[in-house]
Amino acid sequence: MAIEVDGVSLHETSRGSGAAWRWSSQGPTPIDYEIQWVENKDTFLYGTRVRPGGWNVSQLDPNTWVGDGTLEGARDMVKRGLPTLPH
Repeated sequence: MAIEVDGVSLHETSRGSGAAWRWSSQGPTPIDYEIQWVENKDTFLYGTRVRPGGWNVSQLDPNTWVGDGTLEGARDMVKRGLPTLPH
């Protein structure tokens, strides 16, 4: 499944702990981005990677990035929050 936000196509994947949305920047050295939702904690993580390196992951501000504990609520939060992140 994919959703489009602010002109960016996000590819959604299911994870055992929730879901993740991934996209890449344009240009000669693309940056990979990912927002991961941890279902049981209703927590959002943000990762970046410049290939071939590994991922740098941090937790997004839980006062801003908060869902309702459902996958649909997490999708809505990603749609609202993505414009505030680099892409």
